[in-house]
Amino acid sequence: TCHDVNLLTRSKDSINLLVGTTDGQVHHINPLKWDLVNIYNEHYMIESNDTSVTGVKWIPGSETQFMVSYSSGNMYLFNTAYYFKPSLSDFAVNFTLAKQGDSYNILVHRSKSRAKEITKWELRCGVIHEFSFSPDCKHLAVVSQDGFLRIFDFNSQDLVSAMRSYFGGLLCVCWSPDGRYIVTGGEDDLVTVWSLQDHKVTARGEGHRSWVTMVTFDPYTSKGLASNGRPLDSENAELPVYRFGSVGQDAHIFFWDLCEDSLEPVTPWKKEKSEKTKESNVSSSSSSKYSSHTLPVKGSSSKKMSSKVSDSNVPSSATLPHRNNKLSKLRSFVRYSQSEMHLSDAQLLRNIHCYTILDSVKVPRLYEVPRIDPLVSKRVSSERLTCLVYTKDHVIIACTEGFIYVWSRPPVATSHAVMYGECAEKPFS
Repeated sequence: TCHDVNLLTRSKDSINLLVGTTDGQVHHINPLKWDLVNIYNEHYMIESNDTSVTGVKWIPGSETQFMVSYSSGNMYLFNTAYYFKPSLSDFAVNFTLAKQGDSYNILVHRSKSRAKEITKWELRCGVIHEFSFSPDCKHLAVVSQDGFLRIFDFNSQDLVSAMRSYFGGLLCVCWSPDGRYIVTGGEDDLVTVWSLQDHKVTARGEGHRSWVTMVTFDPYTSKGLASNGRPLDSENAELPVYRFGSVGQDAHIFFWDLCEDSLEPVTPWKKEKSEKTKESNVSSSSSSKYSSHTLPVKGSSSKKMSSKVSDSNVPSSATLPHRNNKLSKLRSFVRYSQSEMHLSDAQLLRNIHCYTILDSVKVPRLYEVPRIDPLVSKRVSSERLTCLVYTKDHVIIACTEGFIYVWSRPPVATSHAVMYGECAEKPFS
């Protein structure tokens, strides 16, 4: 179902390859030596065989740690240096509770030497479709079938922010090269841009006619970014223009530009109201013009950005409420059972489910968020597209039938484009 290669340890003689399977196992393989290094969850003592692996990735900068996500809503952090195969006499791997957070639990399994072998993340979110680490590996973004984007502090294991899709589940997620923005796609046929700094939806991209299966930033054509993905420090340098692509089940590929000039505000839909209601909304509608305040403007310098208007015009529906709200308002979105209806405010606050970041997330309407239109839209296959990869010279796309399509970037000679176009029609084996 998925695979990942450790780029930090690869050499001419060895490649550490992880392969996830539909029965819940993860195979650690060295394909150059035809060697099966290890099998994780071999006897199904961690996850049952009716749950499949949905994602597997090596921790950036680590030679021994990797993370696995399952369709059961659980994630596991393995360490190859301390992992030992459970014997058949063991009925199950025992976990102890290490941390209890907002609608999630962190559990740990230790060996006899007290070394931390496995860390379990219980998210209780349905199927986890994808997770992604920030470029500095400080944050972890997770998208799932319940429609939430969860952003964790990877070191402290705290839930720092969350976003809800406009409709349905979220299927893919990707970080910008500088770690400022997160782009998601899912069953709402939208491409959503989330600002980590402002904790709000910055823009939405419309154009797909079916579910968005993958989104990827293009670090090679994004402007105003250094080779490491960070914005340029020069005062006269242009602010960054982020470019990313998306593919979906509509067999289309879209290319997008993310900057202030590419935003297209949507005219709000107005209901017929009485004259009194219209008069009372004159002052509020005059100041409701949306401005992202977070995206760079093409061709402008960093000094010009500092003179922007304050964030008072940003819709409040796109932000998270603070924890110091009144308890009367807090009860409106608190999740608690019928047996807890009689609890006082003090008792309610002591309850673990009294307040969660997920309960406070509000979904902004379509006219409350700027819209970005795609630069390029093209149907490239007759089957659903599943993968999009950028390289320095090529753009690579895969579909469900096993075909891989490779396009050369414009600077490359035309003969190469023709050669790859012919090879693209052959199935990958």
